[in-house]
Amino acid sequence: MNQISGQMRDLPQEVAVDILLRLPVKSLLRFRCVCRSWYSLICSPQFVAMHYKRATQKVIVATERSGNISLCSVDYDAVNNENAMQELDFSVDGNPKLSKSAEILGSCNGLLLIGLYRNSFLYLWNPSTRECKELPDCPFVEHVCRVYGLGYHSRFNDYKVVVINLVVDGAGLCRSSDVLVYSLKTHSWKYLGNFPYRAMHYVPSINIDGVPHWLMYCEEHEEEDSDLNVATLGISCFDFESELFKEVPGPDFEWHNNQTTLDLAVLQGCLCLTFIRGGNREIWVMKEYGMKESWVKLFNLMGSIAQYPFHRLYFLALMKSGDILVQILGARFVVYDPSKNVCKEIVIPGNNNRELGLTMLYVESLVSLRGEAHR
Repeated sequence: MNQISGQMRDLPQEVAVDILLRLPVKSLLRFRCVCRSWYSLICSPQFVAMHYKRATQKVIVATERSGNISLCSVDYDAVNNENAMQELDFSVDGNPKLSKSAEILGSCNGLLLIGLYRNSFLYLWNPSTRECKELPDCPFVEHVCRVYGLGYHSRFNDYKVVVINLVVDGAGLCRSSDVLVYSLKTHSWKYLGNFPYRAMHYVPSINIDGVPHWLMYCEEHEEEDSDLNVATLGISCFDFESELFKEVPGPDFEWHNNQTTLDLAVLQGCLCLTFIRGGNREIWVMKEYGMKESWVKLFNLMGSIAQYPFHRLYFLALMKSGDILVQILGARFVVYDPSKNVCKEIVIPGNNNRELGLTMLYVESLVSLRGEAHR
């Protein structure tokens, strides 16, 4: 390594940068020790951002076996490779046993929001650098459900956690709410008042350009000639600049509370929506962010995928082959070929019959929790 690093130091700066940008995070962490100039380069926000854009996207999943939870990463474009699934070393204060109740609550720029013991304790964690930071106690007293989001405030180069505390009534509607935002820079919580919507989807947010997004419900009314309640689809996001929740327009359709399942996803940087009603399974994408008319139905999942008796579908990624990686909640990964309307269940080497929990996208990154280089 000393010989290689010595040769690298003799290269022109732009050539050395191009080579370093192609290396995985693990190698770059070692190369920071070569010399001061390399340490400054690799830790610089500019290099961190450039490396992030070139990094391979993966999925991270909480797997359960014999009551113990492990966090694993999956290279979804190499699902047949024996190293496709790698268990991640998440430990608290050097004690891996404390991580056995871990839940993934958010993902942004290579950082993960992790909750322990039913989210009584919150942590920011970079799996690539193994940096981990415990958040201060979240000052909520009463809560029935908490909704989380992790995002990036670019103007202040700051990572923030949004926590929405919902107290719901017997009908599942929110009767009171509170919103708090944690700042990595100040290592403190800020109270922002009430959540402006009546009810929302109780799953972690998805992230578009550092902004957390959630599904929410609004404007409920009774459908004519039916006992069913109809709700207008709503998508909310949190604007870190104004510290306000804003609505993002959804596609033009109405859905029935008791018969339809919707979930948000991200497709190549675009907002995506999966829609399940009866035998109908669709994937919609917003081609131009914020423009209602840009929503298009990308796929109608038909054919052999209908054999799976699932009520919840998580669209994860568009693979290099053009196939779609889908997770059926709690059980398995499925690869769907939209051109042939066929799918196949994939067994990931190294899974060892583990039960799969909720999965999120993430990218290996050099983002630091110590303030050296956030992005």
